[in-house]
Amino acid sequence: MPRFIARNYLLFLMSAACLLLAFILPYFEATENTAKFFTADNGQNVARRISAVTVVAVGEMLVILTGGIDLSVGGVAALSQVVTGHAIKVWGWGVFPGMLLGVAVGLACGVVNGVLVTKGRIPPFIVTLGMMLATRGAALGITGGSRFGGFSDSFKLLGGGGTVERWWIPFVVMGVVVVAFAVLLNFTRFGREIYASGGNLTGARLSGINVDRVRLGAYALAGTLAGFGGLMLASRSGVCDPTSGDGWELDAIAACVVGGASLIGGEGGAFGALLGALIIGVLMNLCQLNSMPNEWQRVFIGVLIIALVFVDNMRKRRAGKLKDG
Repeated sequence: MPRFIARNYLLFLMSAACLLLAFILPYFEATENTAKFFTADNGQNVARRISAVTVVAVGEMLVILTGGIDLSVGGVAALSQVVTGHAIKVWGWGVFPGMLLGVAVGLACGVVNGVLVTKGRIPPFIVTLGMMLATRGAALGITGGSRFGGFSDSFKLLGGGGTVERWWIPFVVMGVVVVAFAVLLNFTRFGREIYASGGNLTGARLSGINVDRVRLGAYALAGTLAGFGGLMLASRSGVCDPTSGDGWELDAIAACVVGGASLIGGEGGAFGALLGALIIGVLMNLCQLNSMPNEWQRVFIGVLIIALVFVDNMRKRRAGKLKDG
C-alpha cells in the first residue's frame, strides 16, 4: 500500500482537490449551476466529454512512456474527422469506410512522426510541432475553414449522438480502449519493451530491444488513437470541424501527468491516463459550472501541469532518479 500511494500520490492529491472544490465552491457563489454538480445528468455530461480526450490521452501516454512527446494529437484528430466527413459527403463513401479512412489518416500521421523521430533523429518536440501545424493547415485547406454536418444517425452512433442520445456508448468505447491498452502494456512483450525503452534507452538497446521499432510503434498507435478520438468527437456533435481538438495536446499531456506519467519516460499506464482525464474533466466541469471563462480555464490547466511536473521532479531528485544537469 505505501508503494501504491507513493506511485499515485498525484491522483490522491487531485481527487481530494476535486472533492474539496465541489463542496466549497457552491458556498462562495451559490448559483443554480453549482447545485447541479452532483446530479446524474452532470455525471453523464462529464463521462461523455472525457471519452474522446481519454482515448487520445492513452495514445499520448504510449509516447510519453518511451520518453517522447506528441504535440500533434489535436491536429491529427481534426484532420481525421475532416477527411472522414469529406469522404462521406463529397465522395459518397459509406459511414464505416469513411471512418476507417479517418483512422488510417491518423495512423499515417503517427508513422510519419515515428519515422522522423527514430530514423531522422529529429527531436520529438520539433517533429510533432511541425505535424500539428501541417495537419491543422490541411484540415482548414480541405474544408475552406468551414465546418459541415448533416450526417446520418449511423455516423453519430459512435459518439452517442443521433435522434436518441446514448451517452454510454462513447463511455463504453473509451473503457474498451483503456482496458485493451492496459493489457498491451502490462502483459505483452511490446508493452514491456515500451517501459524498458523509456526507463533506460541505452540499457534497452544493449539488451537486444529494437528501440526504434518500439518508439515507431508508440507514435503510430498515438496517431491512430488521435484519429479515432477525433471521430468520436465529430460523431458526438454531428459536425466535422477543422478547428476541433484545439488544446487537446494540453489536455492529453495534463491527463498523463496527473495520472502518474513521468515526462522522462518509463512511468505511467493506461488506467492512469483515464483517471487523469477524469480528474481534469471534473475540474473543468467545476470551472464551467462556476462560470469561469474558457481562457482562464486554460490558464488553470497550464499552471497545473507546471506545478505537477515540478513536484514530480522534486520527488525524483530526492529518490535519486533525476539528477541536475
